[in-house]
Amino acid sequence: MDYDLYHDESKLDGYWHGMLLVPKPKRQRMLDLLADARANARYSEPLGIKRVRKENRVFDCAKSWLTVAIASMRSTAGGEPVPIYLGKSKRGVPQYRLVEEAPGAKFILFRESDAHQEMTSHPDHASKIETTFRTGLKGGLHFLGSEQESIWIDSLHFDGHEHLKRNVDASRIIGRLEGLRSYCHIPDKSDILHDGSSDHHRPDAQSYDDCQFLQLTDLLVGSFRTVLLGATNDLHLRVAYPVESLVLRYQEGYARMKNSRWWSSFCMSQCHLEDDHWVFETMEYEPYYGPAQIALPLQTGSA
Repeated sequence: MDYDLYHDESKLDGYWHGMLLVPKPKRQRMLDLLADARANARYSEPLGIKRVRKENRVFDCAKSWLTVAIASMRSTAGGEPVPIYLGKSKRGVPQYRLVEEAPGAKFILFRESDAHQEMTSHPDHASKIETTFRTGLKGGLHFLGSEQESIWIDSLHFDGHEHLKRNVDASRIIGRLEGLRSYCHIPDKSDILHDGSSDHHRPDAQSYDDCQFLQLTDLLVGSFRTVLLGATNDLHLRVAYPVESLVLRYQEGYARMKNSRWWSSFCMSQCHLEDDHWVFETMEYEPYYGPAQIALPLQTGSA
């Protein structure tokens, strides 16, 4: 299947790469659900985990978007439909919708736990990010794809380049991506990479639709980081509840995930440099035992 890939990062407790793979046949369906959530929340500004500071429209829209994301990551349609939360009506009534299909979006989470501090031989900060992005991407594609389910990346979208002090270099990503398995493919074409802003109000922004997926990627990587290493505030944990459900299932092991409707939907890994060699580790997980969460009816019935 053909996918568009969206990348965002978090720099808290290491350097986190988040990569959302949106299947082209389901792209518009996902956009329509995100737009419905925005309309119900009456929120049209850029969305991201850092913007969630109060229990307000931003909070409600972010919570809605994450249920859309997790439902869209379902790889098989067996079992009961998945309800997604689409915010509240003008009268304050929660709005839900059942998703019966399995859109097949995927998410790769890759953490460099030393935040690139040991990568001293690279020419600049951007090249370090390109290198670890390439490493995480290759491992994620190999894990999530198969001979029966190929992954062809049609476009790569990065959330801006100003913080890198130069444009993202496709040659350092695609040109050096060696040993990719036959069921994974990224064409080496001139227009594959986009690194404009994710803020749809800015003149240097990517297309409105691409900005929405970049903002959704921001929410996902921030929510996974929150669940795995602890919340910066309780609101973030409440927003991230759908992600926590996936992480808990993932922690139960390979056999549990193999029978899940979210099998081959996401993967998590981390690494660090030690004596000039990459050391790969199991992703850390520290359950949060703070105030009670408000659970969303994300999943019902069997996994």
